Amino acid sequence: MSIYLKAKHWQLFIVLTGSMLVAQAMMTNSMLSGDAPNALVMAILKFIFAIVFFGWLWAIASACSKALPPELVSSTRPMLFGLVYVLISLFISDRLFLGSNDQLLGYIVFMQLLAMVSLIYALGFTAKQLAKLEHGKNLPFLSYSGLFFLFWFFPIGVWFIQPKVNQLLGNSEKDRDTHY
Repeated sequence: MSIYLKAKHWQLFIVLTGSMLVAQAMMTNSMLSGDAPNALVMAILKFIFAIVFFGWLWAIASACSKALPPELVSSTRPMLFGLVYVLISLFISDRLFLGSNDQLLGYIVFMQLLAMVSLIYALGFTAKQLAKLEHGKNLPFLSYSGLFFLFWFFPIGVWFIQPKVNQLLGNSEKDRDTHY
């Protein structure tokens, strides 16, 4: 997981947005040619994006939890459960939507809403952990809402969040140069 913490903002940006752009280009190309998108290739690209993004969130939250004093530590298990649920629902939802009927539609909507809540929780938890590490105390949501929205809009947020992660967790270039 330390690869996520040592990565530069531009590296994460390229991997995160690159997988999305490749998937989008492949879908557009197949639609223009009249073919259906290759489901296996799309699933692989979706998996790469999810692993990188969820791995980044998990690496930040767990590293912050380890660096925080014991009185500020929050359990990372609900976040881990939420990320695993979102990952599973990402891959199951495609199959369910294709073969859905009216009875199954209510369950699909509920599963997707639960996945959305789980992802929002993971974003908020990660933002709160990072803010607690930065300020050394528990903070209300308004104090870390900026981080929350930067995580949510990650293609922009990664440019602001990752340098802060590098600095707070001792992985910036300047810190490495002074330690060696």
